Amino acid sequence: MKGTEDYIVKISKALSDKTRLLILKEVAKKGGIGLTCSGAEEIADLSQPTVSHHIKILVEAELLKAEKNGRCVILSVNKETLDEFGSLIFDSFKNL
Repeated sequence: MKGTEDYIVKISKALSDKTRLLILKEVAKKGGIGLTCSGAEEIADLSQPTVSHHIKILVEAELLKAEKNGRCVILSVNKETLDEFGSLIFDSFKNL
């Protein structure tokens, strides 16, 4: 159970920031097209280093996939992680 709790905490921390949540939502809106890091900068209206930091946290939590395409990085939502996270949260509280 410890591993599951650590997993839930890691993802929850990644989702606890308004900017990261905004980035994740905007990437999800793009669907299969993906979003570039520069596109995320425009959406968040923050500097490139700050956006890169937020994206790094989302990628490390496996909420976003980052695929290098030349000099660009294309971001897409890792739906499997979101589905698994939702199931774990539901299972953790269903017996209360």
